[in-house]
Amino acid sequence: MSSEDHKSTNSVTKLTSNNYPTWKGDMKAYLRVKGVWLLVNGSETCPSDADAKAKWDVKADKAAGELYLACSDDPVKIWTTLASIHLQQRPAARFNAWDDFFSIRKQPEESLSTLIAWIEDGMSKIKELRPTDIKDTYAIEKLAELICMTMSLYKGELQAAFLAEESQRRRRPEGPSTDAALFTSSNTCT
Repeated sequence: MSSEDHKSTNSVTKLTSNNYPTWKGDMKAYLRVKGVWLLVNGSETCPSDADAKAKWDVKADKAAGELYLACSDDPVKIWTTLASIHLQQRPAARFNAWDDFFSIRKQPEESLSTLIAWIEDGMSKIKELRPTDIKDTYAIEKLAELICMTMSLYKGELQAAFLAEESQRRRRPEGPSTDAALFTSSNTCT
């Protein structure tokens, strides 16, 4: 990179929480000068041809680097801004996360390990969206009970049962399905 290229990057005021409108115009002009604006605004999409894709990837990498260099140097602000955009702790987002969580069902082609991973991922999303200002009434420790409600058993016992059942199924010759081992009459979660 020539010193002139580096100097041009420094001419764009770094993005902060207070200067987005000005920064946006300056950055758009700068990315046009660099020849990557059409890629950034979505007009130039990734081609399917291997040679053209390799060139596009280089431009995409350059655009990403330029955008990164134009952000404020405060990693805390960058991280919290990204989190505030992508993890909006609003009632609708929490409702959707809970709805998704309680809609988890094992599909016939899915392994039990995959089901467990889906449940863990769902609970992780719920924890990320929890209100941060509520102390005791929405304690994370109490959320383990919701996993039990979804699985109808204690989480550790159910995971062990699922994995044992899957292991047994792999050893058995093909024949009639015996899904009864996956169900229990116990409705309590210990």
